[in-house]
Amino acid sequence: MVDPLAPQTSLGCVLTNTLVRITNGNRYCTGTLITPNTVLTCAHFFREEPHNTYVWVAGRRLVYKDIQFFAGTDVALLTLPTSISLDDDAYPELGSAPSPGAPTATVGLGGTHRRDGSYRIRAGRYLFPVPFSTSRDRKTKVRRGGMIFNINSAVKGDSGGPVFVNGKIVGVQSMITDPFNLNLHLATIALVGHLNLR
Repeated sequence: MVDPLAPQTSLGCVLTNTLVRITNGNRYCTGTLITPNTVLTCAHFFREEPHNTYVWVAGRRLVYKDIQFFAGTDVALLTLPTSISLDDDAYPELGSAPSPGAPTATVGLGGTHRRDGSYRIRAGRYLFPVPFSTSRDRKTKVRRGGMIFNINSAVKGDSGGPVFVNGKIVGVQSMITDPFNLNLHLATIALVGHLNLR
């Protein structure tokens, strides 16, 4: 079991092998390998241009074979063309919706460089459930989401990144709250516990 708020080195083994960078031109987002050939991420990244997209995982560049969306929320599963073999306990566990006040750790690649293998862990708190939320342009929608407060705010590139509570992934980073380009350290996550992901 991974302590999401422990020093970065304690997450290193899991994240080094399972954290995924998804790129399309200059755009990128974060994902997580949850089975040998399945990546959990956000759906909104694929809205405009789902093709010519690469999945960088465990030192390899792959093109996903299939994508599954979940109606009404910002969650996607990518099926890889080949399996990434890891120990069974290397894949993160999935968890149910947390209680208000629970400590969170959002892991993302926002603000990092493609080749340096770095990632950011943003500690925070789960505030409350969000039955429905939408982006300003109304293109991204989250049903059965949650609001979290991050001490270090989530940024562009963190989308799709796993949100850990008690060592389990409870959701993926979806939207930040940034009226007038002022990041309020608040983020909407798409919860995953009610979805059939494995």
